[in-house]
Amino acid sequence: MIYRAIINHIILLFGVFIMLSPILLMIFASSQNTAELRTIGMQFEFGDYLIENYNSVINFETGFTDEVTPMAMLKNSMIIAIGVGFLTTLLSFFAAYAIVFFKFKIANIIFWLVLSTLLFPLEARFIPTFQITSSLGLINTHLGIILPVIAAALGTFFFRQFFLTLPEELMEAALLDGAGSFKFALDILMPLSISRAAAIFIISFMIGWNQYLWPIMISTDDTLYTLVRGIRFMGQGSGAGMAFATITITPPLVLVLIFQRWFFRGLGVENNLSQK
Repeated sequence: MIYRAIINHIILLFGVFIMLSPILLMIFASSQNTAELRTIGMQFEFGDYLIENYNSVINFETGFTDEVTPMAMLKNSMIIAIGVGFLTTLLSFFAAYAIVFFKFKIANIIFWLVLSTLLFPLEARFIPTFQITSSLGLINTHLGIILPVIAAALGTFFFRQFFLTLPEELMEAALLDGAGSFKFALDILMPLSISRAAAIFIISFMIGWNQYLWPIMISTDDTLYTLVRGIRFMGQGSGAGMAFATITITPPLVLVLIFQRWFFRGLGVENNLSQK
């Protein structure tokens, strides 16, 4: 048993190293000189240009009017990520609520149609999605970047599976007490689903934060640039570029660390571990 535990921990540590090594390498590279990076390559050690690289990122300005700054790009990234996270969670909640608690014959068919959208990534729908967004007048807007991403079948799936574990008498009792279907969803289901909602919000937030191709297609206004799009301005093989990339991954990482308990509880990981 002891040897098996040691082997399991070695495998686990090896997997952690494989997953974290690119991030660690990027952090180390953010303190190194651009010339050294291009001649020697990235090294697993801190260099002498940490303050200089991050200072150049903070004072960076570009665009026709010098309005593309790290703070402006951070603001756009936060608006898009929070918008995607909030609207995806809300839409997934009410979609699953309708499928589970509104008894109609084709509910399961609709659910499987929703779930089948996982087979069609956004990149495969770029042209028709662009045409619809353009017809709605949402080119070069935050809403145009947010709306095509919020229909997440995964969020609907998570909420549906949770709602199926609730007794059907719950809604019947609420209706007998005079609560309408909307009040039942807000006052009873939402508090019960808060951990699931937190997990879906975090996942959707990261999806919105990491968008790259769709914002390029839908926006030509440089004032809508996000941090992910701004990495190329600094030069991806430079020390300043690595510093910019390190700053880019920080907000989602902080969000996960702060809400990690709700995140794992929403995914059911915490309950499985406690049962073991």
